[in-house]
Amino acid sequence: MRRTSALLTTALLAGAAALAAPATSAQAAPACSAYAAGFNAMGTCTGLDPMQTWSVTANCLYWNADHTMQFSRPAFGGLGIGDGTVSASCGFGDTIMFPRVMLGAVPPAGPTGQITGYASKCVDVKGANFGNGTPVQIYDCNGTWAQKWRIGVDGTIRAIGKCLDVSGGNTGNGTKVQIYDCNGTGAQQWQARPDGSLLNPQSGRCLDDLGFSTANGNQLGIWDCNGAENQKWNLPA
Repeated sequence: MRRTSALLTTALLAGAAALAAPATSAQAAPACSAYAAGFNAMGTCTGLDPMQTWSVTANCLYWNADHTMQFSRPAFGGLGIGDGTVSASCGFGDTIMFPRVMLGAVPPAGPTGQITGYASKCVDVKGANFGNGTPVQIYDCNGTWAQKWRIGVDGTIRAIGKCLDVSGGNTGNGTKVQIYDCNGTGAQQWQARPDGSLLNPQSGRCLDDLGFSTANGNQLGIWDCNGAENQKWNLPA
């Protein structure tokens, strides 16, 4: 009888502990949807990596009076990064067909945030432009996409779906840096060093705020590693 009572007491205590424990739930998987709204295709994504790029698009159809199709073209716009809602536009009177979301390449793991340097300025993609060859500059820190960087475990440094790239793969002092499609070349490899500098092993040179400039828009480049303040960068942890 005592043994039965002890077992019952143990079971009751275990049940009470289970009820008292906070409930846990698995994080929802990334989800995206697209739909037509007026003359726009709308896309919404949740649960994405904050550096994941994506786009929403659709087919824009124009119909003649005799109900024959005049043309079909993709909707314009619709670029997103991380969770959110974006739109892509068709022309006035167009019919939107097949709205859809398309994900970009999966970004590598790594810490994400601002990179600050000389005079506490932020490393910035000029104009938040997605285009290959867009200069990388210093600018007042403002928390925009243009200043959100991923320090990738693959040795890349990425923003808005592109990689920090030494222009043309050149190795000379003063070569400017830009963003470019990630391609696995040595021009896009960077190593953080104990003195706070960022080494590009292919050139043997360090990321440099050229000319010790504090002016917004000063383009960054590479220079002989020298431990100077304009080569020291604070990376996201």
